[in-house]
Amino acid sequence: MHAVMLLVSGAAMLAWRPCRDAEGRTPRAALAMLLGGAASVWAGSLGLVVGVVTGQLGDPVAACGVLWTHLVAGGLGWWRTAVLVAWLFALPGQAMFTVVPAIVTTRRVRSRLTRLGTGLADHPHVVAVPELGTTAVTVGLLRPLIAVDTAFWSQATPLQQAIVVAHEGAHRRYHHSLVELLARGLTAPLPGTGAIYECVRRHLEALADDAAVRAHGRRPVGLALGRIALASYPAAGLGASGAAVWRVQRLVAPTPAPAWRARLLLLGTTFSLAAGLVLVAAEAASALGPVADPSFCPL
Repeated sequence: MHAVMLLVSGAAMLAWRPCRDAEGRTPRAALAMLLGGAASVWAGSLGLVVGVVTGQLGDPVAACGVLWTHLVAGGLGWWRTAVLVAWLFALPGQAMFTVVPAIVTTRRVRSRLTRLGTGLADHPHVVAVPELGTTAVTVGLLRPLIAVDTAFWSQATPLQQAIVVAHEGAHRRYHHSLVELLARGLTAPLPGTGAIYECVRRHLEALADDAAVRAHGRRPVGLALGRIALASYPAAGLGASGAAVWRVQRLVAPTPAPAWRARLLLLGTTFSLAAGLVLVAAEAASALGPVADPSFCPL
């Protein structure tokens, strides 16, 4: 029952209209809700699979214990094993097929930018790359590198340069690339969640915009973003996941509704998902606890 509730709750959160105005006012809460919803679908579906395989749908603790015992003893049966393998292939397997190539590509791009780029004396961890194809980008997982387009850097005003560095610096400082990779892995196996992944990317951009706002003010950041992204100035323009109109509007023409209402709504739904995840995790830990007893394993 807990697994079913968790699965339904997670699916309901993912069905929330992506990137609606309420989410734009509270990007952190929106990210927590979206990632929590995807994780809940994973956990809830696993709980159902365990229940079906063990025939213990009414008792998730007993189901987890029976599954563990059968796995250790090798007595799960071919059709039960097939159901479990199907889940492993459909979710963890598909996630790995998506995440591993992304990691390899990121490492290659970072290495290439490092070779082509020229370091900026006033900005550590920033390199200028000719014909980058975008104003600026942060690449890398554990040691992110900020690359800016050489043409943009030579044409932009000092304020525009500072705003771009502040924006990309937030991506680097808070390891947004890891969050994006997590979102890609969680959503890639789930049908119809491509918009959810793009919504996560958009809200990561919003968080970086907010970091620049704290340093330079809302209106200057909004105007700089609008000039760079919407007017294609300089020629490099804005890069992936720009969502330029949405980002500019939330900065220069924010909705008059108070942000605390949106935050309360999103945090409330996220808390319900977190409570379900903790409950299911506690049940699984309770079921697997006897493995600490040497006499538990029949082998």
